[in-house]
Amino acid sequence: MKKISLIAAMSENRVIGRHNQLPWNMPADWQNFRRITAGKPFVMGRNSYLAPDKLLSTSRSIILSHSEIPDLCENCIRAENWETALSLLQHEPEIFILGGQSIFEQAMSFANYIYLTVVHGIFPGDAWFPEIDKLEWKLIKDRFYHRDSRNPYDYSFQEYIRAG
Repeated sequence: MKKISLIAAMSENRVIGRHNQLPWNMPADWQNFRRITAGKPFVMGRNSYLAPDKLLSTSRSIILSHSEIPDLCENCIRAENWETALSLLQHEPEIFILGGQSIFEQAMSFANYIYLTVVHGIFPGDAWFPEIDKLEWKLIKDRFYHRDSRNPYDYSFQEYIRAG
């Protein structure tokens, strides 16, 4: 079975963005993200692709959008729907869904893994990670880390697998 993974960083109040950017700077989260996703393809929405701090795969990045996107980067492909996006990646053993909010909401029904960084703080925002239904998802890893000189907030790396 193909591993379809959501990967996100959220605050304790589930904020994942404000004005199309992360509301914090956590180098440990970036290192963890790069380690987990190295060489794997990404799927993201148009706003995530247009964000100033966008993340692109060294493999392929699929951007879900009904509208044309001018000047797509190398290894970036626009897909109008999930069916097209997933068919473009049908031979990949694992794909990563990077968001934003509506993309995460749509993918919660068919993803089977979640990598989640929880930044322990409350932040204002305009984009949120969906609620994780404890009947549908099982927490299998939860590692807590204290803030340090480079990471201004306590944080946890969590991993969930679809139950059943």
